[in-house]
Amino acid sequence: MTNPITNYQRPVPNEVQMRKSAEKQAVKAGAPTAGLLPASEVEVAANKAAAASTGAEAAGFAKVRERIKQEPDFDRAKVDSIKKAIQDGQYPLNPRRIAESFVAMEQMISG
Repeated sequence: MTNPITNYQRPVPNEVQMRKSAEKQAVKAGAPTAGLLPASEVEVAANKAAAASTGAEAAGFAKVRERIKQEPDFDRAKVDSIKKAIQDGQYPLNPRRIAESFVAMEQMISG
């Protein structure tokens, strides 16, 4: 890719690099980061930034720890039942919906 201002070649950043850069900028600016990171990761990043600037690292992690405790536990029985239903061919799959999801992902990647 060529820089339109200097006409020098520059490496094309991949999607992961661009996402991480956007996340860092949003966290620094205190802007909403919806869609960039899952909420727990946003909170961790924000708490790390706050802890580094204020020295209140323990208080920041306490909030994250509290949120983790509120998350529901992993339901092994439910996962096993879905896994078995898929193996037996009894799990309802909508091929059209799956295909539409793939098309949407392709458009996001190439667009």
